Amino acid sequence: MKPTTPTTYDDQLLAVAERRADRVRALLVRKGERPTVLDAREFDAADPMTALLSWTESSRCGDVRVLLPASSTIVRQTTLPNAIPSQMLAAMRLQAEGMFLGAIPASRMGLGIMPDTGEADRQGIIVAWPTPARGDADSGLSARQEKVVRYVPEVAALIPLASGDTPAVFADRESGSIAIAMEGRKGLVLRAARETGSADDAADWANGMRQAIAETILNAGMEPSRIAAMVAATELTSTQSGSRTTMIGRDAIAQLRSRLAVQVVAADSNGAWWNDWAILLGATIIATGPLAELARLKRVEEGVKTSRIELLVKRYSDPSRALRACLAGFLIIGFAPVAFAWVRSAVVQWKMPEEPAVFERNQKAIDQRISHYRELGKRTLPVTKLLGDLACCTPDGIEIESIQLSGTQGISIRGVSKAKSDIFAENLVTEMASNMDASGVFEKSRPRFDAGDGRGILKFDIEAPIVRPTLASQYPEARDWAKTTLVQRKYGKPGDDEDAGGASTATGSSTTSRNQTPTGGAASGETAAADPESNGTGETQVASADAEGASANASKPGGTASVGGPARGITRRPTTPAADGAAASGAGAGANSGAGANAGAGAAPATMPSGAGAGGGPAAAALANAQIPSTFTDEELRAMTRDQARGLLSDFAKAKGRADLDEATRKRLQTDFTRILDYLKSLT
Repeated sequence: MKPTTPTTYDDQLLAVAERRADRVRALLVRKGERPTVLDAREFDAADPMTALLSWTESSRCGDVRVLLPASSTIVRQTTLPNAIPSQMLAAMRLQAEGMFLGAIPASRMGLGIMPDTGEADRQGIIVAWPTPARGDADSGLSARQEKVVRYVPEVAALIPLASGDTPAVFADRESGSIAIAMEGRKGLVLRAARETGSADDAADWANGMRQAIAETILNAGMEPSRIAAMVAATELTSTQSGSRTTMIGRDAIAQLRSRLAVQVVAADSNGAWWNDWAILLGATIIATGPLAELARLKRVEEGVKTSRIELLVKRYSDPSRALRACLAGFLIIGFAPVAFAWVRSAVVQWKMPEEPAVFERNQKAIDQRISHYRELGKRTLPVTKLLGDLACCTPDGIEIESIQLSGTQGISIRGVSKAKSDIFAENLVTEMASNMDASGVFEKSRPRFDAGDGRGILKFDIEAPIVRPTLASQYPEARDWAKTTLVQRKYGKPGDDEDAGGASTATGSSTTSRNQTPTGGAASGETAAADPESNGTGETQVASADAEGASANASKPGGTASVGGPARGITRRPTTPAADGAAASGAGAGANSGAGANAGAGAAPATMPSGAGAGGGPAAAALANAQIPSTFTDEELRAMTRDQARGLLSDFAKAKGRADLDEATRKRLQTDFTRILDYLKSLT
């Protein structure tokens, strides 16, 4: 495709056009010191503006001016001190901003300064275009054409036609606009009026125009007695062209001939041509002369792009269109969601006919779960579950006396802790508090306990907030009562070849068959004589495993048998005295056998000695070998953490149980033990 050569425009060419109802008239002018009218055309096509722009483009004219009706403009006249033009224009812009309060953009405002007449002040003219002219609201021009076209107010085009004898008048009955210019005693007087009420009646229109002319003459400073005569003289110069009326004196036509050069043939052959084209010729003089600023009004400010929001506001500024849009929006907002939901439900039912019933069941289940969790959120506590959690956190050796549960204050436990064979009572309380925190149901448990007595028994209380009462905690198998029962904890789980309810015991104690004969005749006879539970036929009863741990000192004459009992101080039942003392001496020979131990015990009832090592169990051995801790200062105590203080308290408790302590050491240990205990109480 062959590239199109861009059109080269001539900057010295100017087209001045006048829009009418059925056609457009235009002059083609070459600029200069004395403008020259090259051609005059009229366009009667269906789209005369497009025809005009095509003609100007073919003529290489890039500057097009269109007359702006006086009914769409506002004219203000002001007085300025005589100064350089730039300063006077700046002062006029400030005055225009003050007059219109910034409501009119600068592109739709024209400023002009009248020539110097030798007086101290200069006259300024301000022409504003607040709204598009009637018929120009939608000009049909493209964005590029709008950049080319500029507008000349009719009242400004009458300035070269004004004279002091009669005013120059240009009126259009169709648009109701009246433009008047006249030279008065105080300078030029301009008037732009609009007669809308009387445009339909010719008589009313003529009266309105006559009244506007009279007011202009009065403003020009003429005597009231001359007003009627001047109005009549003005009407004598009237010419009619369709709905337009032009009133121009002979002096105005002579002024046009002196300031313009015309190459149109009709201008020389027809004298009425000047009167018919006078308004366009006056606009040509203004556009090419010192008042050119009055002829550069633009519909849209150049360089400013109208946003979509402004276009939307402009589009829906019409009340009827805005009402229709509001009604459509109300219908969409009100009925569109309902229609969409119905269509969606219909599609789901068509694809899955059984889905609504399933949905209803699931919805009911969801509602039930919501109700369940709503009840749980009312601070109600699952008491049975909390008691089960507490049971799994309680170690063996703890006896709980009271439990208080509160949704706001948590749990409060009171009980007694008893030392086991290898664990002290204080450690059991600490272990219980740790188990409660580890469960996740409780948090920040605070144990408190007093000093234990000599039997290793102490009272305690534990307080803890309940943070997650419905949490399903996973406890170790050794502490979970649902997995390991009390019997299994105490005696262990039976093997594959063992019967938990059988005759054999799980304690590992040695038994003697009823028909078994002990080795050594003398020992056997003595045993039978010493043991009152013997049946006299050489059969012996089953001996307890606790009797196997008796000391060999039981065989000494007059001695007592030390029988190993459980760590809690519960001793075995004492044996019955033998029939004679000979059995006791015979028991000394068999001191190393289990039967000899029973015989030796027949001399006197068995007793449980008190003090360190009593019972012969692991706790007694630990107490006998416990190290005596050294004393400490208050500063060292306050620097300890809770766990360090608990460990030190356990060491002092072990040391207090030794039987070989003197009175001063025992008293020091008791004092330090009390200090540690008070410190632990202060931390809770």
